[in-house]
Amino acid sequence: MTANTTTKKKKGILERLKEGPVLGDGGYLLELEKRGWVRAGPFTPEVALNHPDALRQLHIEFREAGADVLQALTFYASRDKLATVGLENRLGELNRAAVRIARSLSPGWS
Repeated sequence: MTANTTTKKKKGILERLKEGPVLGDGGYLLELEKRGWVRAGPFTPEVALNHPDALRQLHIEFREAGADVLQALTFYASRDKLATVGLENRLGELNRAAVRIARSLSPGWS
């Protein structure tokens, strides 16, 4: 007997866009601020370090609402912006955490 080893190749974003709209998520910082996880004003993404479960839950909600694309919450993750909340030396750590959380909830990524 021969096993069927046909592998279905995943379509990339450009291929999917040729077929029609692709829905993305958005509004993370405002939603997290509304829920009390980030401070109004600086709107920095330290939630990826300080409250990763809150960020993970919001990714899940966007995915369940129909988002085809999940973004890593790295908006405003720059040394200058993070300096406003004393986290300028944790830039790499923060970006890696944000990517790790988004990838963990994206089918096909580990």
